[in-house]
Amino acid sequence: MLYVKKQKGKFGLKKALAILIVLCMLLLQSIFAYGWQSDNGDGTFNNPPLYADYPDPSIIRVGNYFYMASSTFVGVPGLVILKSEDLVNWEIAGHCISSFTGDNKYNMVGGTKYGNGCFAPSIAYKNGTFYVAVTPNGERTRIYYAKDVAGPWNYNTLGGSYFDPCLFIDTDGTAYLAYGGAWENSIKMIQLNSNLSATTGSSRVILSYNNVEGTHLVKANGRYYLFNAVPAQRLVCSRANNVWGPYGETITLCTAGKGGHQGGIVDLPDGSYWGYLHQDDGAIGRPTRICPITWQDGWPKFGRPGYIGQVEAKYTKPIQNKPIKVPAASDEFNSNTLGLQWMWNHNPDNSRWSLTGTALRLKATTAKDFWNARNTLTQKGQGPISTGTIKIDCSAMQPGDICGLGMLGDPRGYIAVTRDPKRIIMTEEEVVKATVNNVTSNILYFRLEMNFTNKQARFFWKDDNRDWQQLGPSITMGFDWQYGTFQGEQYAILNFNPNGSNGYMDVDWFRLNDIPGDNMTPIPTPTPTPRPAFTKIEAESFNDQWGIQTEECSEGGEDIGFIENGDYVVYKNIDFGNGAEGFEARVASATSGGNIELRIDSPNGMLIGTCPVVGTGGWQTWSTVTCDVSSVKGMHDLYLVFKGGSGYLFNINWWKFYDVSIEPTPIPTGLLGDANEDGSIDSLDLQLIKRHVLRKLQLTGTALANADVNRDGSVDTLDCSLLKRYILRKIPSFD
Repeated sequence: MLYVKKQKGKFGLKKALAILIVLCMLLLQSIFAYGWQSDNGDGTFNNPPLYADYPDPSIIRVGNYFYMASSTFVGVPGLVILKSEDLVNWEIAGHCISSFTGDNKYNMVGGTKYGNGCFAPSIAYKNGTFYVAVTPNGERTRIYYAKDVAGPWNYNTLGGSYFDPCLFIDTDGTAYLAYGGAWENSIKMIQLNSNLSATTGSSRVILSYNNVEGTHLVKANGRYYLFNAVPAQRLVCSRANNVWGPYGETITLCTAGKGGHQGGIVDLPDGSYWGYLHQDDGAIGRPTRICPITWQDGWPKFGRPGYIGQVEAKYTKPIQNKPIKVPAASDEFNSNTLGLQWMWNHNPDNSRWSLTGTALRLKATTAKDFWNARNTLTQKGQGPISTGTIKIDCSAMQPGDICGLGMLGDPRGYIAVTRDPKRIIMTEEEVVKATVNNVTSNILYFRLEMNFTNKQARFFWKDDNRDWQQLGPSITMGFDWQYGTFQGEQYAILNFNPNGSNGYMDVDWFRLNDIPGDNMTPIPTPTPTPRPAFTKIEAESFNDQWGIQTEECSEGGEDIGFIENGDYVVYKNIDFGNGAEGFEARVASATSGGNIELRIDSPNGMLIGTCPVVGTGGWQTWSTVTCDVSSVKGMHDLYLVFKGGSGYLFNINWWKFYDVSIEPTPIPTGLLGDANEDGSIDSLDLQLIKRHVLRKLQLTGTALANADVNRDGSVDTLDCSLLKRYILRKIPSFD
């Protein structure tokens, strides 16, 4: 049989559409759609609770509700506060910051303030008042306060600038501010006055430890626990019997690969604790994840018993029987206020936008490009795959206006309509990549698809006389904290003109995960069925992929091929049970091969093993390769990430893990089928192999090799079937 390598195909359209139709419903005669739903409706949930960029979380419980503050950088209104009854189902409650002051760059005059503004806030509660501490980058620390998290919020400005401030209120009502940046190699603390409007006394160093920041301080079981991030590396905890220390003991709770960093713990009404932190997750940003806390020797260990140090992909919910809620996303713009999901990019010019009662009217702002365009309205991109769609009326635009839908981040791009000539353009990093001429309609629809599983974003357009069509190439999404926005990719509604204009566009609606023309029957996103890591898993049974294709396999069924450096496949909900020690895969390569990196929960997640693949002499010349893996337990998403040189690397037919009690099948050297090594092949051998497959006994060495009658590197039910047919003389041999 001849196997010819061919050009790579695109992600299957039917599969992509099935994923994109998420939780649509009819409400108040308008279509509202929602994004990621963590709650599975069966008492369990999937991490993250919010599949979007909610970094630097600070969570407290007041009564029966949890409240979370998160970084929003230069988004206005900023410093988002969310509310939940169970740590899983969240809704946006309000924002502390109505605008930024002190630097005209927040108004996009004389420059921009990307990567600045609000980050690493800390929320606390005292005597009926909520407090949030935040230090706008380079400015003095503010203490916001309100009776209701929905606002209105006021604030006091402290005398100093305290980096990553942690606001802690002790059981006696005394308030403190712990703070410190990673370059200082220490955490300091200062006391606040009774109404939290000013500091009192002087700062003291309470912890000396290299590269710590992102402090959270909690009092639990009579002790003080100081949580700190070593950015992108690990989350550590120190403890003391006095609020001022000494915090002489420090342990690592989890590494960034297994769990994350920048987090702490929060108590539940039943007295138990759960942990929270964020994980660096590429273009989506840094989503917040949660996990149960196991107390060991007085330390709050992240993870459930037997899985300490790991934040798993799925858990039983912390609190049962609470209603399913997700943050608002879609907006029909029929109200007199914008939805709480929206934030302007920098301070808006409020004279240049309005709500007409049926639409968002966005007047063109004067700007040289999208990056510098004021009055761009944004909301967070959502994973794993989401689409944002707008309907606009561009009849009132003027020459030079650029009106449309963008992706704000690093990189950035947009699809927009221009006038004189009237055309639709698609750009990446301000460079026009594609154009549609002879546009006549004033009613246009633009769509942006963000696929965070393969890091690709695509733009589409239509009008009332034609169906959707993609415009321009895909954009590879990324995240750049230093030169970008310091945020995950965002949806952005834009209208700017380099030369100034009085033109405007009306945005009829924005819908997340909307499929126009669909019958609007809600189709829930299916949760992949858990699969044991220790059974043979066909390589083509992946849940997601980037860059590979399937093809006919000479050993039966299909294999995955066309693998190049940087490609990967994802297998969701793989159950590693009490631990895996090894990995094996059936591979073939007509080149020099490469490596299979085994990573957990993301393409850049914890590396648990690397399996080398060498050339086998052909794309369908199969061999079994093995490698050791570091101990991994519980339920995880498994990423096989492929590394190597240029060109195609290898094919994979199947793979499996084995635990400490199972060894890889040796290469057969004895009499095939002779599992008891008595020199004959009979029903006794068949019974032994059946018991091995059922894990009632363990074959090893030559016996295990003889049991692999089809010589595929694994002893399983196929070997049992072949041996039975051989004993009954239905087949003359195992070839």
